[in-house]
Amino acid sequence: MNTLILVRRVALLLSVLVLLGPPVRAVVREGAAPSALTLVPMADNSKGHTTHTITIIYNAAANPQWSYTISPENDAKNARVKRHDTIVWKCDGGNWTVFFKGATPLADSSGAELARVSGAAGDSAGGQVDGKVKKGDVFTYGVSLLLPGASEPVIDDPRIVIEK
Repeated sequence: MNTLILVRRVALLLSVLVLLGPPVRAVVREGAAPSALTLVPMADNSKGHTTHTITIIYNAAANPQWSYTISPENDAKNARVKRHDTIVWKCDGGNWTVFFKGATPLADSSGAELARVSGAAGDSAGGQVDGKVKKGDVFTYGVSLLLPGASEPVIDDPRIVIEK
């Protein structure tokens, strides 16, 4: 393949990822062809802490009705995060609230406990995982979603697990 065409394709791929996706870096593994790029999520700051974006999806006609995605990829119903990482939730389905049942692992920018975050459809909100939480701690939270035209919210109960 012509090297110029290969370089153009790689440049196009990287520019699209920069515009559409979470921060990534392209890595060519040792011994692999230059066209065999592996995309690796990048930490959000120089200290290596990551922002985890959890997308909440509710579909009344589906079974199960609740689903979650997380970026970088992880188990969104049992999200594994580290101290000082940031967790951000978003939902396009309606006005939403995430509330912790008991202790919260999150702190706001001033260091105060952050027991709940909320947003309108399409908004995102979250906080930083407090440095005081311990490895292995598990935090159960609820998700309350008020669908357009509904008078009562629907609720689910995912978890956050703190890793080393």
